[in-house]
Amino acid sequence: MATQPITRDDAAGVSCFIRHNYHDHAAVTMYSYLMSRASKIILDDNAADTNTKTKRARGKFMMPFPTKLHIVLSIAENDGFDDIVSWQVHGRCFAVHKPQEFVDKILSTYFGQSKITSFQRQLSMYGFLRLAQGPDRGCYYHELFLKHKLYLCDDITRTGVNGNVVKRRVDPKTEPNFYLMPFVTPDPELPGFLLPFIKQEKWKSNSLMMK
Repeated sequence: MATQPITRDDAAGVSCFIRHNYHDHAAVTMYSYLMSRASKIILDDNAADTNTKTKRARGKFMMPFPTKLHIVLSIAENDGFDDIVSWQVHGRCFAVHKPQEFVDKILSTYFGQSKITSFQRQLSMYGFLRLAQGPDRGCYYHELFLKHKLYLCDDITRTGVNGNVVKRRVDPKTEPNFYLMPFVTPDPELPGFLLPFIKQEKWKSNSLMMK
């Protein structure tokens, strides 16, 4: 994780700055990701990390926030509204270009929200950080939230609870420079022998996953 939010109970004596601590996961491929979990998949096709399972709430299944956001960014690129929200060219963070249109056309449609502050609170609870300088100023990132790598969202855990997170400023001196890192590229095609181990039901609603 890039950072851990702190609760009010832990706030005393803690530095007033959050330091960026970026780890590069761009070299991870779906092949290596599946192989790292192969024993679980082989032993039980239904086994999954509790964070990756869609959660039931009020009688409905809910997609985890990071996964939904990743899919929305793919839809924006493919359906022509990436002028509102999009990945940056390197694929390591995303930008909301037109906040009001983002609220009116995207938040209400895909997230059931009407305020951008609610969206920002969700980002914070899942450990996303906002960049304060450079060409990516105002963009949000998480080290496991990378273009073309939807499956990494399974490992993004919720680290905060509504109303119980203390806001701290982020130290701009420790911000990662994504333009000095390799741009994120699509994965190579999966070997055929792994295909039976992929849960088709889990991914069938997202035909953009491998693009």
